[in-house]
Order: sequence, then structure tokens, then C-alpha cells
Amino acid sequence: MNLYELFIGFRYLKAKKSQGFISFNTVLSMFIVFLGVFILIVVISVMTGFQSQIKDKILDVDSHITVAPYGIDGGDGIPNYNAVIKRINTVKGVKSVVPYLQGQGLLRFRTFIAPVLVRGMGSVEAMPPDVTKFITEGKKKLDAIDEVYIGTEMAMNYAVKVGDVIEVIVPKGRLAATTGLTPGIGSFRVAGFFKTGYYDFDTRLIIMSLAMSQALYEMGDVVWGIGVKVDDIYRMDETARRLQNVVSFEYQVLTAEQRNQNLFYALKLEKLIMMIILFLVIIASGFTIMGTLVMVVMEKRKAIGVLKSMGARPISIMIIFVMEGFLIGFIGSLLGVLCGLATSLNLEAIIRWVEGVINGSMTWIYKVFNIGMWFDISLVPQNVYYIDTIPTQIKPEFVVMIAAFAVFLSTVAAIFPSWQASRMRPVETIRYE
Repeated sequence: MNLYELFIGFRYLKAKKSQGFISFNTVLSMFIVFLGVFILIVVISVMTGFQSQIKDKILDVDSHITVAPYGIDGGDGIPNYNAVIKRINTVKGVKSVVPYLQGQGLLRFRTFIAPVLVRGMGSVEAMPPDVTKFITEGKKKLDAIDEVYIGTEMAMNYAVKVGDVIEVIVPKGRLAATTGLTPGIGSFRVAGFFKTGYYDFDTRLIIMSLAMSQALYEMGDVVWGIGVKVDDIYRMDETARRLQNVVSFEYQVLTAEQRNQNLFYALKLEKLIMMIILFLVIIASGFTIMGTLVMVVMEKRKAIGVLKSMGARPISIMIIFVMEGFLIGFIGSLLGVLCGLATSLNLEAIIRWVEGVINGSMTWIYKVFNIGMWFDISLVPQNVYYIDTIPTQIKPEFVVMIAAFAVFLSTVAAIFPSWQASRMRPVETIRYE
């Protein structure tokens, strides 16, 4: 490719003063490329941030790896869990091991009855650090075996205060053919509240000591699972395979992603669908570029004829218009990447500014026209999304892929009009101009 081809291609981006419509279409093509790249970077950064935050909260609250019996109901549990724990501690990469007993139940407090998840872990003397670090109110150490911790959201929903007594109803004993499962009822004093940041736990989970849960479910000295935290979460699958070899196939070993595979699959599917929809915007820009270049070729018929009569080869004419498509895609993608990165990095401040403008304007309107009182709105309400900030996570490789795809598509869209321009005969183009 010669330098003059790039120079002419750049000059063809601008139109004559009498033909401003062509120039408008060129700007429109750049804008569509810019818009597609910009929206795709911002939306995918936010969705990646949401997915990463949810994953981090699950891994922070729950076990990285769980060793449990086969079956949904836990079967007979793990009676020899102390021996299994000793084997697990020999595996490289294991940070901590906590046996637990977990099951469904019902919370009854005053007139409220709600389904809950009961988890027994640790002891009265020493609750696991993964529990105590989330306690926001109350004692960080249980004084009696009949004390429990509940989530702040659960406490708020049912007006429970520290020191109140709640009842927990659970299915106890073994399943019988005639009587089924008999219910077990226990009264517990709330020792404190915890806030994990994971909505399902903060609204449904009740934590008590392991001994108390075993007595409540009448299970004896048995646990339903062993939670394992690892040193490196990025090597979680590798550590899980080692644990499976250590415990053999007597028990199943599941990672946090495998236990929550429906949630993570839904997040990935939602992200994929959004990517496809937004990529269609960039594909639409390709057709706009193609239409723009067809009109540019029609406008430049005389110039093409002059270039060919001066010795320009058909391949050079084709390169000129392909370069024009490339430049449209490159400029649009560059602006889209710069604005997309700037918006993603400052999205929290932008949303707060927009909220301030909306709330300030509506407060003034309500006051001037004496409509009433305006209640401030939140574009991302915490009680719906359960997040304190807008999570964004930018992956450089993904940004490069978006920009490269937009430039590639813009260049490919220019091939057909460029091929048409290269087939024009110089004598005929000059004769009819």
C-alpha cells in the first residue's frame, strides 16, 4: 500500500460543500460505530462487575469447596467427620476446614412464620471466623448453647431485636413410612445480627452452634457436610480434584460454582445475550458504512476516472475506499473505547450526579407549583439490587476484542463498494461527468 492511497482515502472522508449529505452519512457511520463500542464496553463492564461481585460474596460467605454425602437430603450424613477432616487437612492448598449441619426449617416469631435455612457450625466457645467477621450488632461469642445469629435483613423484615426469643421448627429424626418426619421445635435467643452482603443468606439464614443443631435435628454426632476454604480461589478446581482423591468416592466434592451453577449459568447466559444484542448494533453500522461508501463512489466517479487515466491500478482504487471504511471504523472505535472506559471508571459518580439533577429539579418543580413533597429516587435502589456501589470490572482483552471487531467489520463492509469502484472504466466515467 502506497502513502497516497491512505492520503486520498482520508480526503474522501470529507465531502464538497455542495454535497454535505455524503459528509453527514460519514459522520453518522462513525457515530453508530462509536455508539456500539461505547455501549458494549459500559454494559459488559457493569455485567462483569455484577457477576464478579456476586461470586466474591458467595466465596466470602460460603465454603469454597464442600465435602458431602451423595443425595439431595444428605443421606445419613458424615458420622466419622473427624477422621475425614484429618485427611482433608493433609491436602495442599487447604486453608481451613469447618464441619457443619444444615437443613430447612420454619421461623416463628410473634405472628410471623417464614421458611429459613438453619446452619450449625463451630461451638459456643469458638464460632468460625467466617461467621464472626460478618457480625454487625450483638455479641461475637455465644454465651449459651441456645443462642443464635440471624441476618440483618431477616431482623428488619420481622422486627426482631437482639435478645428476643424466636422459635425454629425443623423436621427431625428419620423418615418413617407410617409417620413420616416428626417436627422438632426449639426456642432460641438472638445473640446478634450478621450482614454478609449476600441477599439469600441475610434474609433466610440462622446460624447456631454445631452441637445445638445436632440436638435440634436429633442427628447425633453427625454432620451433613464439611466446608473447606482454600488459599487460592483460582486453583479451586485443582484443589477439589485433590480432595476427591483423598476422600475417594465415598463422598462428593463440590466447588462453590458447582453448587450455585444455576445462578452462574443464568449470569453467563444474560451476559451472552446482551453481548449478541449489542454486537448487532456494530453489525448495523457495517451496513451504514457500506451504503455511505456506495454514495461516495458515485460522487467520486470523475475522480476515479482521472486517477485511472493517470495510471492508478484497480487494486489501488480498491485500497483507497477500503482505507476509507477502515478509517471510519478506527475513528469510531477509538472514540467509543475512550468514552466507554472513562464512563465505566466513573459510572458511580455519573449515576450519583444524574440522581442529584433529577431529585433537585423535581424538588424545585414540586415546590414552585405547590404539587406536594418530592421523595428522592435512586436509580439503583439497594433494597432491590442489594449493592452499595455500581460494580464495574474492565477486562482489557475484551475491550481490545470489541474494538478490533468493529474495525474489522467496518473494513469488510467497504470491500463491495471498493470493488465496484475498481471496476469503473476511466473513459466512461469522465465522458458522462
